[in-house]
Amino acid sequence: MSKRKNGSVIGRFFGRLLLTLVLVGVLCGCFCGIAFAFYVHTNINPSAKETASEISKGLGLNLNSFIYTTDAETGEETVYETIKGRENREWVDSDKIPDNLKNAVVAIEDERFYKHHGVDWWRTLGAVKGWVLGGDQYGGSTITQQLIKNITEDKDYSIKRKVNEIFRAFALEKEIDDKDRILVMYLNTIYLGYNSYGVQTAADRYFGKDVSQLDLAECAVLAGLTNNPSIYDVYNHSDKVKSRQETILSQMLDQNMITEDEYNAAVSEQLNYRPYEEYQKDVKSTYSYFTDEVIKDVINDLKEQKGYSELVAENMVYSGGLKIHATIDTKVQDALDSVYTDDSAFPNTEKYGEVPESAMVITDKQGDIVAIAGGRGQKTLSRSFSFATDARRQPGSSFKPLASYGPAMDAGIIVPSTTIYDRAFSEGEDGMPWPMNDGKYPTGRSLTIKEGITRSLNTVSVQVLNALTPQASYDFLTSQLDIKLVGNRTNEDGTVQSDIALAPLALGALTDGVTVREMAGAYSTFIDDGVFGGTRTYTKVLDNEGNTVLENTPYTDKGFTNVHTVYDMLDCLQNVTAHGTAYGIQIDGVETAGKTGTTSSNTDIWFCGVTPEYSAAVWVGYEHNYRLDGLYGRNAAEIWLKVMEKVHAGDSGLVFDSHPQDFVEETYCMDTGLLASGACREAGRAATGRFWKDKVPTQTCSHENIEEKYDFETSGMDDYYDEYDDEESDDSSNTDSSTDSTDNGDSSYENGDNGDSSGGDDGGDDGGSGGDDGGNIAPAPDPEPAPDPAEEDPES
Repeated sequence: MSKRKNGSVIGRFFGRLLLTLVLVGVLCGCFCGIAFAFYVHTNINPSAKETASEISKGLGLNLNSFIYTTDAETGEETVYETIKGRENREWVDSDKIPDNLKNAVVAIEDERFYKHHGVDWWRTLGAVKGWVLGGDQYGGSTITQQLIKNITEDKDYSIKRKVNEIFRAFALEKEIDDKDRILVMYLNTIYLGYNSYGVQTAADRYFGKDVSQLDLAECAVLAGLTNNPSIYDVYNHSDKVKSRQETILSQMLDQNMITEDEYNAAVSEQLNYRPYEEYQKDVKSTYSYFTDEVIKDVINDLKEQKGYSELVAENMVYSGGLKIHATIDTKVQDALDSVYTDDSAFPNTEKYGEVPESAMVITDKQGDIVAIAGGRGQKTLSRSFSFATDARRQPGSSFKPLASYGPAMDAGIIVPSTTIYDRAFSEGEDGMPWPMNDGKYPTGRSLTIKEGITRSLNTVSVQVLNALTPQASYDFLTSQLDIKLVGNRTNEDGTVQSDIALAPLALGALTDGVTVREMAGAYSTFIDDGVFGGTRTYTKVLDNEGNTVLENTPYTDKGFTNVHTVYDMLDCLQNVTAHGTAYGIQIDGVETAGKTGTTSSNTDIWFCGVTPEYSAAVWVGYEHNYRLDGLYGRNAAEIWLKVMEKVHAGDSGLVFDSHPQDFVEETYCMDTGLLASGACREAGRAATGRFWKDKVPTQTCSHENIEEKYDFETSGMDDYYDEYDDEESDDSSNTDSSTDSTDNGDSSYENGDNGDSSGGDDGGDDGGSGGDDGGNIAPAPDPEPAPDPAEEDPES
């Protein structure tokens, strides 16, 4: 009895103990469950929902961006260049992905994909069992989970990461609620080897096809590469790729996705891979100068218009899947490239191991850039330095139509037939006149503005600018043509520089210089009724869903305002290519006009010219500003001609819009601008020109006393110089010391295109139409009180 009682007591004790342990375990489990649920609710779920929302919006996909060009004749848009970021990925929509490819991936990766809600518990438990007990081990992740891992790039292999992944999968399936969309996102994000992210880039990489063109056998190959691209390598392990392909086809057959006939045909099909050499070529390819400039412009506009940081703007361009509609004309660009990759088209006078560089920009009538060459030869680096857009060089006389003559005509100060004297503006302390023409004394005789432009006379340009005023010129250039100039700059040594003076603006001796892009865009105003539209490289930017990110519209309110201006300027600039410093720079069937430029230090030569369809600027010079011995603006003009002849191949009957109803032709005297008489013709000074109907001369020239001895008191444009003539002696003593000292006359004022401000350019001093004359000029005092930035070498 006692023993039974003792046993009963012990039994009750252990029973209570067991019950207590169970209750404690239950309570612990409840507390842990509550704690886990709280943790999930407060930490995992919000994070999972946020991640699901970001993925749903397409964030973090690292998509390629694309630059599109439009065929001018057909209007068809094609991809000009693919901008590849860290991951080479091109997004493709569901309707472009073959069902065979979708089925192949589901069959081998996640056969219950369409039945689960983000997590396949049977597969997960099987993976855990294999991990705990050993034996066959395989991944338990579904396609949804793999998509999350691909986008978030979560490399953590802890249990915490797996738990997060599970809840993110549930959240993503609930957020999207579209199995096909999740599958398409997965197919666009998977890595398939050889820098191919997504099935579109992989289809092109391995088969040279759009993904929509893949057949069943090829689809099975791509589906097999997802497992391990380094092992299943089509170029180095094609046998393993083939074995994997057949396994996938077998799975598709077992899951009734294909028929046995389809299976047999796919297994027996010969696989033809794109050559490995083409992959190597793609990897080594570099962006063109045009693409470089588009990237730069879009990044800058995203920063300025959207307020993005440099990092965010660059990420958008390189990885945001942007669609950039560019202004490039590939036919024009091809013509430009064919010349700029041909060494024989350029001067090759080597100096200190360098040959002269060159750059060219071509715009259409509106100013949109259609082609860029940022240097000679084959381009070898992306986002490299461009002489067309990054270098600022001295423009010489090519600047005169923009800074002096054009604005003066627009202000009504001059017309082509206005008479002016070939006279210096001031006398230097050494008694030498300034400016000189091609190193020669001014003649003192009268001539027309048109002849002054044709012969590129510095004396004429300076007088015209003085009548206009440097400030008016500066305001026009900076506000109406978007040319960056120096208004006022104080250097560290206390010296002050400014472009608001005669020498910088009338003679092209600027503080910093200009870019080829600026010059080509500015000259486009002469073929667009005086309107400066800007120099766009793109028209609009869309995101990967087709929403407008940037709209780049041309200007309509900048440029010249007087309808006469561009037609009068074209009349003068056509004379330059017909009879002046660019004599012979003409194209059969296409009218040309333009202006040469050479700096006095002979470090930069230019030609800026137009046809009825295009504006184009050419610069030539050494990278390190060495002298271009024996080269002048005409050499740049010859490069321009080689390119533009190719651009206009097959064109005929292209003339400038001359408004014939508004003009009359009359023969006038080149010295007085009056109607020509027999004496003018006998002296060889008669020329035929166009006059607006209300500007036709009414008097006839007697052609007497035309030649005058050089005299500082001789002045043209008398209506504008009465005050100047009275005060000239006072002004001439106010010179800028920065222009006083030159090396044997080798200053940065142009002395020649037959008198360019900064160097000897083309044409004889008597108005001849040929040979280069590169003589140096004398010291050039500037009567302007504003500091003059011109130095012996303005770019050093």
